[in-house]
Amino acid sequence: MRIRSLRSAPRPQTALDTTEPGASGATSPWRVFWLSWLLLSLLSACWSIATPISASPDEPAHMVKAASVARGQLIGELSSTGHVVQVPAYVAFTHMQACYAFDSAKTADCSTDATGDTGGLVSTTTTAGLYNPIYYALVGWPTVFIDNELGIYAMRVLSGILSSLFVAFAFLMVSTWRSRALPLLGLAVAITPMVLFLGGSVNPNGVEATATLALFVGMLSIVLHHTPQFLAQRAILLSISAIAALNTRGLSPLWVGLAIVIPLFLLTWRELISLLRKRAILFSILSIGIGAILALAWLLGSNSLGVSTINAAPDFAYPGTGGTPLFGFTYVLEDTFRFSQGIVGIFGWLDTPAPLAVYFLWAVLVGGLLLAAATLLKGRALAVAITLTVSFLVFPALIQAAFVTSGGLIWQGRYNLPLFVCLVFGLASLIATSKQLGFSSVSSRFSAVVLAAVAVGQMYAYITAIRRYAVGYTGSWKTFLIDPAWTAPGGNMLWLAATAAILCVSAFLLFRALGIRHASPSGGTTANPAPDTETAIVTPGNRF
Repeated sequence: MRIRSLRSAPRPQTALDTTEPGASGATSPWRVFWLSWLLLSLLSACWSIATPISASPDEPAHMVKAASVARGQLIGELSSTGHVVQVPAYVAFTHMQACYAFDSAKTADCSTDATGDTGGLVSTTTTAGLYNPIYYALVGWPTVFIDNELGIYAMRVLSGILSSLFVAFAFLMVSTWRSRALPLLGLAVAITPMVLFLGGSVNPNGVEATATLALFVGMLSIVLHHTPQFLAQRAILLSISAIAALNTRGLSPLWVGLAIVIPLFLLTWRELISLLRKRAILFSILSIGIGAILALAWLLGSNSLGVSTINAAPDFAYPGTGGTPLFGFTYVLEDTFRFSQGIVGIFGWLDTPAPLAVYFLWAVLVGGLLLAAATLLKGRALAVAITLTVSFLVFPALIQAAFVTSGGLIWQGRYNLPLFVCLVFGLASLIATSKQLGFSSVSSRFSAVVLAAVAVGQMYAYITAIRRYAVGYTGSWKTFLIDPAWTAPGGNMLWLAATAAILCVSAFLLFRALGIRHASPSGGTTANPAPDTETAIVTPGNRF
């Protein structure tokens, strides 16, 4: 077993130790957690407030579902247009507020507010009636106490806080790695504008992606950076994330299974058996197993992956219904790059693509990771990188192939967000273990360029989304700045300024948290070394 030695012996430390390494300037892992949770929640809240009501995919159906679950109606009564439930009038009225959907030239000022007794219960329908109720229970409860549209914004903000929590779990775990600079940058790239947009909407898609990411980070933390002091903490965070991810959407058990199994390919059989004997790991297996049983019981009992909405409305069928599995498979595989736009950012009701410059930035960043992985990785690490890439490409096509005959062409790029975030972070983490590119090889200039690219891309996407609703997708910039047809609560400029400020602060603090070492005149390294949070830096095959 070969283990690269540290500069000095590590100090004794517990899993919850937040003591900073004195004059080293490194950032406490728990400080990273709290700051990342706060800043990501604020970014999601900016998306929540600056997005018109009902302006995210199928959001009225999800908001009705959330409000009904908060009142104990887990499914409702089946009808020809969905499941009938009773919710406050202002929530039911969201069905009528998406007048701008699918028309990017139409501004959001066509939408009107609910009138009359907005808090009174009325009957309405939702096409999300069969979905797992756990996410909806967590975000829908404000509608029990709020009797106007503030309840909608409260649900969105709660969804953003929940989604951001799992990303903060990921930052917490990675910040305890010694070889952490590139993985932290990988996390920044993985959180695309679409992740923040969905996280700040009433839609389980955002939580599904971030919880799967936190689970995957936990798996790699245990497999690549085996540190006994942190094993219990990582096992707990991994378990919470897995249970949350399992109970979001119908496809979630598949993504969770891949996020758990793929990192295990880095282990030999002997290492795997040794890992399975750990008490913390046995706890995770038991808790995740219980969560999986609950998720599968709901999935099979409700048939939420079936064509429930089509069965409820027999006169409607999605395009492609009746096609062969081969047709469905090739349709998605050939259009991989088009569907990938929905991973980076297609806002509204899939009617507002991000600017081409934003797609270019993420293409360069992700393409750079793929190229570096193909060049630098070997052995098990290369095999895992290939498995992640192939899974990202093939599983969407397989899912569409299985569904096309009875359900038609239903695939959207955002559905693949869980595999995307795992792919990006996984490649960055594996590259960081390469002998050719170690911890000290990630320069401050490289890190600054990556963070600047991510921040600029996030801001440009946010501006585009607000502008689309204010003056139309191709509307005048002058009109947008001076006299827009629609403005978010508080004014568009307020939220643009707030988002820009939060992105700048986030980029600066993340740069500080990277712990990059700089060359000193004497030939050594100075400034911002990582804390002594691991007893060894290991490569695949050397963990146990």
